[in-house]
Amino acid sequence: MAGGVGTLLPAAPGRGKRGMVPPSLASASRLDQIRKVGCHLLFHFGYSGMTMREIASTLDIKAASLYHHFPSKQVILFELMQGTIAELLRGLQEISESGQEPEQQLDAAVRWHVLFHTQKKEEAFISHSELRSLEEKNLRVILKLRREYERLFDSILKRGRRKGVFQVKNTSVVRNCILTMCTATAGWFSPEGPLPAEAVADEIGAFVRSALLTDTATPAAKPEPVVAADYSGS
Repeated sequence: MAGGVGTLLPAAPGRGKRGMVPPSLASASRLDQIRKVGCHLLFHFGYSGMTMREIASTLDIKAASLYHHFPSKQVILFELMQGTIAELLRGLQEISESGQEPEQQLDAAVRWHVLFHTQKKEEAFISHSELRSLEEKNLRVILKLRREYERLFDSILKRGRRKGVFQVKNTSVVRNCILTMCTATAGWFSPEGPLPAEAVADEIGAFVRSALLTDTATPAAKPEPVVAADYSGS
């Protein structure tokens, strides 16, 4: 996330090949096909390099059919970014309303953020890199949703501080540090590495807990030690 949340961008993607079709499109609706191809092109070539004509060509449909669903590529970008932050927000809302102790909510929030960014790398990258491409009115909508995400994450940290279990002086600084670290997994995690995304999320969650818990708080069970390894998949 950007605009105050997770300011470190995921690593830039390699250049894709023109005309590539994302997998699992055959069973998708026409709207979802357009969104997925648009996302794929945005990820590889950026907003300036993605054209409506290329989306139509990739899907082998007429341009008129494409414009019937989406009048411009700005609409595709906005809907993609809105859907990304809305999904993130729904997950965090469920966690914040769970009634669990703040330590457990923090664990769940970190895990949710990491898993989203490791499993939806294209959407995660676009949500950072293409903020600059949004028109002003669309940018205001996205930034408002991001601020709500920040507010919910802050509420977990502040509740833990009030209960005396978190060592937090400046909530916004701590929140940005945590979310930047979690967001960055989109750039370095590889499913071909030695750990699955769930295990990586657990490791990061344990690290965050150990940094924030007071001496009187009860720490979570320690995960099994992990041998240092290259997660790049190379």
